Amino acid sequence: MPVSLLRAALLLLFLSGCRTASNHSPPLDPEVAGLLQQLRAAPDDGLATYELAARYAALGENEQALRWMERLEALRWSYGVGDAHFGALARAPEYREVAARLAALHPRVARSRPAFTLAEKALTPEGITYDPVTDTFFVSSIRKRKVVSLARNGQLRDFTGSGQDGLLGVLGMKVDAERRHLWVASYASRGMENAKPEERGHSGLFQYDLRTGGLLRRFALGNQPRANLVNDIALDASGDVFVTNSERGTVSVLRAGTEALVPLMPEGTLPYPNGIALSEDGARLYVAHSQGIASVEPSTGRHTPVRAPPGVLLAGLDGMSIYRGSLIGVQNGFGRGRIVRFHFGADPTRVEREEPLESGNPLFDIPTTGTVVGNTFVYIANSQLRRRGPEGELLPPEQLDETVLLQVALDE
Repeated sequence: MPVSLLRAALLLLFLSGCRTASNHSPPLDPEVAGLLQQLRAAPDDGLATYELAARYAALGENEQALRWMERLEALRWSYGVGDAHFGALARAPEYREVAARLAALHPRVARSRPAFTLAEKALTPEGITYDPVTDTFFVSSIRKRKVVSLARNGQLRDFTGSGQDGLLGVLGMKVDAERRHLWVASYASRGMENAKPEERGHSGLFQYDLRTGGLLRRFALGNQPRANLVNDIALDASGDVFVTNSERGTVSVLRAGTEALVPLMPEGTLPYPNGIALSEDGARLYVAHSQGIASVEPSTGRHTPVRAPPGVLLAGLDGMSIYRGSLIGVQNGFGRGRIVRFHFGADPTRVEREEPLESGNPLFDIPTTGTVVGNTFVYIANSQLRRRGPEGELLPPEQLDETVLLQVALDE
């Protein structure tokens, strides 16, 4: 029997056993049910297997979580596992044993070198962008609800104050170097200081003057009839601003000269869109979502999936950047995270090959986003997004690490 058929048969027996054992149990969690259905159709789907193991861990069903982690090992899953995805289970000896075996399958790529270390520990940074005019980086803070500027000499200062102008937790940002603007995405995160229950589901897009630091415009989005989450930003040469709205499942656009942020495609079109990057010719937006990458026409919203060879995983991407016809991505939706470059050929909607730029780095604690500076990619290595206390509370700064920014050459 071919290996794939044998795996399928074994998985069907495993799933049957799960159903038999749960005949008298409460109804399945909807997310678990969906993943099990997905795996019946594609037994070798490593990402779905990973998500199922993590979901069982979140539900406190540790035995099931460990069984599906072992299934990952049988699939030769080569991305490792991220402790943060498995919550309290990650402290169990049984988990550590399986995680160690999976870690042994994870290839190590060590090309990065230090760029900056930020002394302010309690930032919980998520976004980073670069202003080539002043040679300045900007780093967003979810926890402190602000934006900081970082000079080339490492000097850090507040660009905005905490909560200034109604800022919530700050996510993606983009510099419009020509117009001297900084665009900022913000949302009401549980991980921000002074979070209020009534703010949940609120989000916004902010436009700042880079010369004065003053607020130019604010586009506030409430939580009715559904939550909003403005996540990441892309700009085109004409001044159009594109943002992903993760909760609404769409990309929205603020056309130059207008005052309305409107959906580019129907809500619910994409499953949790996140990172976004505009191609160098301006012909398409690359939008990362939970299942892969979409190529979207900026003028119409028409979209097609980006395809890849077997074994190349396009899911789980956060921040993305364009560099010389390739796509640089921070892949943190599973494992410990990695930095990867996807190379296109003649077809800009089909990846020809992937090039891991950094993988297995012990500093990684949910890397999030990066920015291209010349021929290097500078990125946040340890956002510490899930570093919380046992009740979900924010940890005091002394229990956090300094934020590390790494850089990797793109032309080696």
